Amino acid sequence: MRQPLQLKTDYLNVLLDLASERTRDRGSRVYEIELGLSIRDVRLLRMIGGAPGITMSQLVQTCGIEKTLVSKLVSSLVQRDLVERRIAPRDARQIQLALTDAGEDLVLRAEPIGREMEARFLDCLNATEVQTLSRTLHKIIDAEAHSRDIFEFLIAQLRESKASETASSSRSSASPRPSAPSRKK
Repeated sequence: MRQPLQLKTDYLNVLLDLASERTRDRGSRVYEIELGLSIRDVRLLRMIGGAPGITMSQLVQTCGIEKTLVSKLVSSLVQRDLVERRIAPRDARQIQLALTDAGEDLVLRAEPIGREMEARFLDCLNATEVQTLSRTLHKIIDAEAHSRDIFEFLIAQLRESKASETASSSRSSASPRPSAPSRKK
């Protein structure tokens, strides 16, 4: 058996993923029992309730859920009469979202549940640590948002570079190699 490699296994994104996954799973189970909603449904209801008239594209940008899943979740919330779609008055191509009365009632019922679950999860931290964690996470999220354009530019350059390398490599392997002169004894 090989010896263990000395590798970093506690990258912040891994720790954030673990914390997020575990709290999301717990939250979803509680919301399903209490309200018949997933945690993602509750997240969308909160975002729509906090910004009546939000468009689908704005919702996708702010909610952290993949676009096609947001579309399916919103359609389900519309079918359940928790969200309504409206054509934007200034641009008929845009669809605005708003809570229905039932949606507002449900999201308001979810609020104390969310606060209680968050308090229990963060019970291991004191008030100053909770504020520091919140401030730090907001700082990371804001920094990512401000660097997104340059990151996408660099990714495009990296892809171009890899494509060029691959093309060069395949051209050189496809061209016939000169055969070595034969040696006669």
